Amino acid sequence: MKELTAEGQLSIGDKIIIVGKSSSDSQETTVKDVINVNGQEEIIINKKKNRYFITNMYLAGISWAKHIQIMDKA
Repeated sequence: MKELTAEGQLSIGDKIIIVGKSSSDSQETTVKDVINVNGQEEIIINKKKNRYFITNMYLAGISWAKHIQIMDKA
């Protein structure tokens, strides 16, 4: 596993482990989509519930996601 450290590291189908600032936000999930909104990369993890994080906010420490690990591909 490796830590998310920059935009462009995640692709659709990647498995990630998120440790949230709130324990209820922690999860193991799959990237559903990677989009660009107003010049910022958004990682969609649940389309129905509109769950996502913005990579630059995570890197700046101001996201709901406290720690993100990218799982190795089999």
